[in-house]
Amino acid sequence: MQLKPCTKCGRPSFYYRAYSGEYLCKGCFVTSIYDITLESIRKNEMIKYGEKVVVGVSGGKDSVSLLYILAKFFKGNEIIAVTVDEGIRGYREEGIDIASKVASQLNVKHVIYSYKNLFSYTIDEIQDYKGKYSSCTVCGIFRRRALDIAARELGAQVLATAHNIDDVLQSYFILLTNGDTERLKSFNPAVERSEAFGIRKVHPFFRIYEKELAMFAMLKGFDFQTVTCPYMQQGIRSEIRDFLNKLEERHPGIKYQLLDTFMQFYSKEHKVEGQYCKRCGWPSKNELCQVCKTIDYLNSNRHKADEQRQ
Repeated sequence: MQLKPCTKCGRPSFYYRAYSGEYLCKGCFVTSIYDITLESIRKNEMIKYGEKVVVGVSGGKDSVSLLYILAKFFKGNEIIAVTVDEGIRGYREEGIDIASKVASQLNVKHVIYSYKNLFSYTIDEIQDYKGKYSSCTVCGIFRRRALDIAARELGAQVLATAHNIDDVLQSYFILLTNGDTERLKSFNPAVERSEAFGIRKVHPFFRIYEKELAMFAMLKGFDFQTVTCPYMQQGIRSEIRDFLNKLEERHPGIKYQLLDTFMQFYSKEHKVEGQYCKRCGWPSKNELCQVCKTIDYLNSNRHKADEQRQ
């Protein structure tokens, strides 16, 4: 089926954006991704001129695209790419290599932080000790802290991650299934207050569809990771992703409707009471933070396993 001319410029289109009714040529599609991203940054005051920005770069399509856009449009800011090495053999090596090459091409500093150095465990190593947790749960807890540590150590004011609208909606649904109403009130998908003592954690892609970021990366000719995480099916996110994609296929634009609805839960006035972890000193709702609790849990299971082997 031949598509109609581009809604914006009249040239031959290659993509029909069902949720807006637009037909877009390749050039106008790429420009639209720039426009949505930059509008989100401007409207939500994500990045100010001169601030140091740490960008989480896994080597995947989304994070490579984010690093490219920030390096292209924010030349007055120091941009640093940070890759988190979870210690997943046969998976993370490709991502690190791609992130390093892209950062070099963009003349951006690249730094690697590993779970093994920070937490004494890799994701491969926890498989026999994770017990009630999925690998995705442990990885999420460690990743947030690793990026916060990186931002703090590198002296950044902003930590940017490439979470798209699909990622954000999955997080909302997980909060709902867990009954975490307090987090719903404090969760701002555009700008979060990081654990790293006031560093702003921003998501410039929070209003862009995952599939459109994939098309953007391909049109720009970016190299990005093709190997999928071997543990990704352990978490509920994959099921929620499939459910939302089926809804969107039948009801174009429903992801935007859901996002706008969920964002109404957020309240600037809602304050989360907290303290500092008595062990590591990072902000925490309880005496021990989630990272320290998780490490204790893994250590306990590892000790039991060692005893059984003796």
